[in-house]
Amino acid sequence: MTPRNELLLQNLSCPRELMRFHLIYSGQLPSSGNKSKPDDARKIRDALHCQMEELWKVHRVLHRLRQTAIVYREGDSRMFTNDSPFGVERDVDQYPAREDEVDLTTPIDIDGQEFVPLIRKSLDLNCSLSISFLRQEDPGELVLQGGDLDGRIKTLLDALTMPKPENAVRFPQSQKRTYCLMESDSLVYNFEVDTGRLLFPERTHPHEVHLLIEVSVNILRVGSWNMPLLGS
Repeated sequence: MTPRNELLLQNLSCPRELMRFHLIYSGQLPSSGNKSKPDDARKIRDALHCQMEELWKVHRVLHRLRQTAIVYREGDSRMFTNDSPFGVERDVDQYPAREDEVDLTTPIDIDGQEFVPLIRKSLDLNCSLSISFLRQEDPGELVLQGGDLDGRIKTLLDALTMPKPENAVRFPQSQKRTYCLMESDSLVYNFEVDTGRLLFPERTHPHEVHLLIEVSVNILRVGSWNMPLLGS
C-alpha cells in the first residue's frame, strides 16, 4: 500500500466535522412515551424527505460523493476508482456500479421500499445534531402539554432514520424512494436541544412544534469514497 493510500485509510481518533446543513420541521411531534410511534415517525420522515432529496440534488459535494462512492474491492479492502475507464466524473445515473464495483450510496431496500440515508456506515460517517425546539410552553419545562421532551426527541430521532423492517411494512412511505438523514440513530455522535417558546397564536393541537435541526456531518475514517466531503 502506498503512503497516500495509508493516509486515506487512516482511522481517526475522533470524528472530524465535514459539512453542515439545516433541516426545518413544523407540525405535530407527539411523545413516544413508553413505546415508539412508527406512524408518527413516518409522517415526519415524509415531511423531511423533500429537503433531503433537494440536498442531494443541489449540494456540489454530494454530487461528487455519488461518483467517488462507487468503488471496487480486492479482498476486504476498498480500492480507488481512479483507474476506472469512467474516472470519478462518470455519470452515475447512466453508468451505475458494475459487477466488480459497489455503490456505497445505493438505496437500501426494505420490503420493496427504498431509503437513501446520507449518514451511513458504508461511508464511514456519523453526525452531530443541534436542535432548536420551539413549542407553546415556557422554556425549561421538561414535561410539556404534548408529552415529555425526551419522548418527543425519541420520535424525532426515529423520523430522521430509516424505519425498522416491521414498521416499514405496517406504515409504508408516501413515495417508493425516501431520502432520510441516517441509516440508524446509533450514528448520532452527540446532540443538544435548546428549547424556546413558539410565538405564534396558540394552536389547538398541543403537539405543535417548530424545529430547526442543524446537522454536522462527521467522518470516522478517511477514504477515497468520502474524500469529497473533506473539501466541503
